[in-house]
Amino acid sequence: MGSCSRFALLVATSVLLLGRPASAQNLGDGSGAGLPSSAALRATVYGPAPTDLAPLPASVPLEEINVRMPWARPVPSVLWFDRRLRAWLSAQPGPAPLVIVISGIGSGGNSAKQSILRGALYGAGYHVLTLPSPTAPGFIVSSSSTGVAGDLTQDGEDLYAAIRHILPLLPARVQITTVDLVGYSLGGANAAMVKALDTTAGRDLIRRVVMINPPVSLLASIRRLDQLFVASIGPRDADIENLYRRLYARLANAYYESGAVQLDEGFLLRAAGDILRTDADLAAAIALDFRLSLIDLFFVGDLYAKTGVVVDPQHLQDVENSLDGIYAILRTRSYSEYFARVLAPYYLQHRPGSNLEQLAAANDLAVIGEQLRTDSDYYAQTSVDDLILNDAERAWLQNTLGSRLAVYSHGGHLGNIGERRQISDLLAMLAGRWPDHTP
Repeated sequence: MGSCSRFALLVATSVLLLGRPASAQNLGDGSGAGLPSSAALRATVYGPAPTDLAPLPASVPLEEINVRMPWARPVPSVLWFDRRLRAWLSAQPGPAPLVIVISGIGSGGNSAKQSILRGALYGAGYHVLTLPSPTAPGFIVSSSSTGVAGDLTQDGEDLYAAIRHILPLLPARVQITTVDLVGYSLGGANAAMVKALDTTAGRDLIRRVVMINPPVSLLASIRRLDQLFVASIGPRDADIENLYRRLYARLANAYYESGAVQLDEGFLLRAAGDILRTDADLAAAIALDFRLSLIDLFFVGDLYAKTGVVVDPQHLQDVENSLDGIYAILRTRSYSEYFARVLAPYYLQHRPGSNLEQLAAANDLAVIGEQLRTDSDYYAQTSVDDLILNDAERAWLQNTLGSRLAVYSHGGHLGNIGERRQISDLLAMLAGRWPDHTP
């Protein structure tokens, strides 16, 4: 978040880190406590078994690209670090198709999951460009036209504009034959929206899209994450304090001994895999992983929207001011509250004649349902136990995409990324030969 990176945020608000709250002490293994299934939780945290991982290249070239967007809004001093959009390029030596990979909610452009996908795609002969989520502070500050992220259409428009601006700025040696998009979690919905906008504009820049574990209704998925947070951690600040006291020292020691810290959207989940055991603990790690993304999103959105929920618009934070007080407030705020108190007021004001029901409906893949149904270049992957979907939403994806949807019997949320079958299916989809292939 600006000069306060995810690491600085974690240090400043260490009470957000892993543990088990007093309110969850009687959850046992999580059964009957309103938590997802044990298999879904463990798949989400641990990912594929080592024996099931797809082979990846021993090395992949990688260069960081920093781009200043001509439409960027004035940058508050506290967010100086994010003036330029940071993307990462892995280029083939000769002409090749380009795959742009869009990360999940709140995540930057060089996450652990993007690294896996980058390796698989580069190994298959693609140029690869990885971008942050439109909900990541680095994108909001550098590339958002509103500063208030989380609206599917607006984020899609900002992301599409950023892609069109970046591509001509890539090194001249990068010869691109076609452009495809891959997005995971919220990034999957973002990728689908970008292609829909491209088709509507008649530019035909984007060829194919693969969505990995996308939401259907953004608000419904958000509510599930809020419910998971309350069920596994508790709604009060004291619950988070208890969470911290139990396992923060063990977590810090684990990373001190390993000598390696990679802070991205999977940070808490990798830590959980080392030191947590019960379903309640794993659910708490997943809930906190998403909640940490919200802290950045809420702060930046409130700052730009001037809604005054946590940031006084008359006394904006300076780079030298402590943000501890704001973080202490934000750690108990939910995604639903961000929608109700920041995103909705801003967009209702800037979209005359709209109402809450229309805004909620617009944040659903159904708004591009006809394109998804009729355009054979949209594909998706999901699992039967994805934490952010219910049965009706999975059925909607199946009915809309038909044979262009791969449904895995396990995996939770993003727990299949890097698995041999998932990567094989991804490459077949991008090549336009799904489902007629053998993993």
